[in-house]
Amino acid sequence: MDFIFQSNGQNSSAKAFYDHDNYRDTLKSDNNQFYGSSNVGYSFYRNTQNVQSTISANAYGNYSKTKSSSNNYKQDYSYLNNDLSVNYDLKYFITPANWFVTAAPDYILRYYKYKNREADNKSKNLTTEANLKIGGGKGRIEQVQDFRHAILLIDELNKRGVSKRNISEAEMIELSILISQLKNKRFFDARKQKEAELIALDSFFVDKGIVDEKSIQYFTGLEDIWTFGGLQVRESGKQVLFSITPGYSFDKNFEDEENNINENIMMRYNLSFVSKKPISVKWQRNYGFGIDHMYQKRLQQRNENYGEKGYFTQATVDGQIGYYPNTRTYFDLSSTVGLSNSGGENIFDKEQYSAGLRIATSGYYYISEKLRLGYSIKYESGKTGIFNNEVENTYFKRLDYYINLSYAIF
Repeated sequence: MDFIFQSNGQNSSAKAFYDHDNYRDTLKSDNNQFYGSSNVGYSFYRNTQNVQSTISANAYGNYSKTKSSSNNYKQDYSYLNNDLSVNYDLKYFITPANWFVTAAPDYILRYYKYKNREADNKSKNLTTEANLKIGGGKGRIEQVQDFRHAILLIDELNKRGVSKRNISEAEMIELSILISQLKNKRFFDARKQKEAELIALDSFFVDKGIVDEKSIQYFTGLEDIWTFGGLQVRESGKQVLFSITPGYSFDKNFEDEENNINENIMMRYNLSFVSKKPISVKWQRNYGFGIDHMYQKRLQQRNENYGEKGYFTQATVDGQIGYYPNTRTYFDLSSTVGLSNSGGENIFDKEQYSAGLRIATSGYYYISEKLRLGYSIKYESGKTGIFNNEVENTYFKRLDYYINLSYAIF
């Protein structure tokens, strides 16, 4: 659990006299700004033979006030925002078959207030939403990047010629367990954390007789791979999941006396399959597909154009390939294809079928110490009304890219 508070502000005033062609004027300005925020966060992760669970809770608030004036201009406004969110995701496994049941409650509470005194404009809003996903399935997905991290550490020691012998498979597993323990240990000082981690790793290699040369080359190599060798998340396993998620949402605008509430209940059904596999130390392959269906009943609505009911159904297929040849270079390519339908009175509305495609790739290529290349490209497209011959299809296309080339001439 962490608590963070920060605040900053400014107070300034100025006064100046102008005398030009026998015309004298005075310019005066005042400016007052205040900003403050607080954040309380709690997180917990557990992974045992029977339980995989994560808990995250966060309470965040900020307040800002600005008041300024000059000869012909004034502004005076304030802003307040408070958020509370709690999420718990639990999977309980029935081993060794890896059947599991899951429960994942989720809650959000938000209060917002804005006031502009000069423009006589203000708003005040309260929003809350609660969901509870329950379900079950078969299969298990584990994060395995710590085992890859252990392999990279051993490879680096071999490259630097400081290893006395080859490490056994049992020792490699023991090293990966130590790495997991170090990464999940609670520290309050980042510098002391790095020191404790390197001491623990050094003790492992020395006690096992893997190294005995206490050279600066050994320690710099150990520190470099420990810092940069475990940045990518690598996962392994297959999992099929069916879940049902009832939910409730409430939103109220306090500035309106009538017709100021949105209140909904919903029920969501999901069936999905995910497969993640590290093909090798350098390659990762992921794919999956799923079907989502959501029913929403609108109890109260500020917008009278919406009907009492709403339906949304979506089927998606996605895949990803990643290439990580070393700790400096990576490439990944992913794609998602989806078909969806939304309707007001019927579960499936012929006029409301949509199809979408997303392709994304990114990478960073450390060509040499002087030459480096980084890029990110994303293409998205979608069409609405694809099965309705009576209206013309509408479509959407978007391409985003980023390229960075760095070359040190001398």
